[in-house]
Amino acid sequence: MSPPLKGIHVTNFRNFSQRQETFTSSHTLFKGRNAVGKTNLLEAISFLCPGTGFRKDTISNFSNQDNQASDVVINYHYDYEDLTNHLKIELKFQEERWTKQYFLNDKKIQQQQLLKIFQLFWFTEMDKVFFIKDTQYQRNTINRIACYFEPSLFQQLNKYTKLRREKKKVLQTTQEKSWLESIDKQLIELGISIIASKRKFLNSFQRFLEEENNQFFPFEINPSLGLLDQESFLKKFQQDLSDENQWPKDHKLHSDHDPQKSIFEITHHQKGLSQLSSAQSKLLILSFLLHCAKFLNQQKITIFLIDEIFDNFDMINIEKVIQYCAENKFQTFFSTTDNFALQGAISNLEIKDII
Repeated sequence: MSPPLKGIHVTNFRNFSQRQETFTSSHTLFKGRNAVGKTNLLEAISFLCPGTGFRKDTISNFSNQDNQASDVVINYHYDYEDLTNHLKIELKFQEERWTKQYFLNDKKIQQQQLLKIFQLFWFTEMDKVFFIKDTQYQRNTINRIACYFEPSLFQQLNKYTKLRREKKKVLQTTQEKSWLESIDKQLIELGISIIASKRKFLNSFQRFLEEENNQFFPFEINPSLGLLDQESFLKKFQQDLSDENQWPKDHKLHSDHDPQKSIFEITHHQKGLSQLSSAQSKLLILSFLLHCAKFLNQQKITIFLIDEIFDNFDMINIEKVIQYCAENKFQTFFSTTDNFALQGAISNLEIKDII
């Protein structure tokens, strides 16, 4: 089967002044020694998700060190709805700051439009560590996946974040009461919409899991905060907003009942990630991501990225991952420094040596 993402061309990106790759198979393995750019290629592909790639780095760090004054450009060629498309992402330094622009078939678009075409999932060793130890990282991952299900959630979360920044600025400067009340009213309205979008995603995903007979690795999802008791949560959120307005102007904004934080916990036989072995926690996170990809794999291009796959899984689980991706028509990209002969073991796998 011909893959939807046909090729990528990066200019002045990370360690590459120029690099072009074409993809003819559903599964691609980037192989090579350390520091040759395997992860950088995966990162460039992950830009198909709104944001700054799976490393979450600042834009100023993406330009090639030998040519930092030049623009960073990533070009993609892909098939979607029986048409061949060209997407270009430009990172420019102008007016003393970096900007990011998207062009689809030479027409400028907003980054949230990518949510209607692509859904990206990735797994690295660092993802496992952050997913277990960093609540915010886990929350951001689940929020991103919920945005694939409900693209309007992306705009809601962005607007919510901007309003929170605006409120902090008002508290630190004018402390204008009517202005604060106007911001709080907008935050409450957005909070209701955010919770509703997340509950819709959660309920649909739960029904999918109940009907799914072939779990990669068994897990449960347990709703928390606003997803558990919406009415009580939103009342406390409203009170938190009011309390913030009484604090000193140099106090950080703080709300224990924040709609952004409303997600769900993932467990294996009711044991949390921190209670599992390293191997079990890897399988649990990957199983969650794979099932989210399958659940959401409707009329979109689904791409899965796994960096240093041999560090994360043994050969049996690698074959299980690729088989699962193949059955559900995901396009997958992997990287490794190892020299295992995979070509004969896994069908439709293209190995690219990165030197």
